[in-house]
Amino acid sequence: MEDVLLQIARACVQDSSLFEVVRHVASMSDEERELFKTKVKVYFLNKTSEVDLQAYEFFRLILEDKNAERVLELLEKGSELG
Repeated sequence: MEDVLLQIARACVQDSSLFEVVRHVASMSDEERELFKTKVKVYFLNKTSEVDLQAYEFFRLILEDKNAERVLELLEKGSELG
């Protein structure tokens, strides 16, 4: 799991809009996060393209536990991004 979070952190360095999504998810309350998780599941329900599946996996991961916060911590450290 840590490798995937590191990949997301590296992607955030390259893509500021991705970083903003992670930052926004990290700032959500538990209730907001659960509501957003439901919306993500509904949105991606019938999506089958590779891009859609990758996007769904991204959202699933950053909405799980405190992964969005962990990605921000990795970005703050910076040295692990190599």
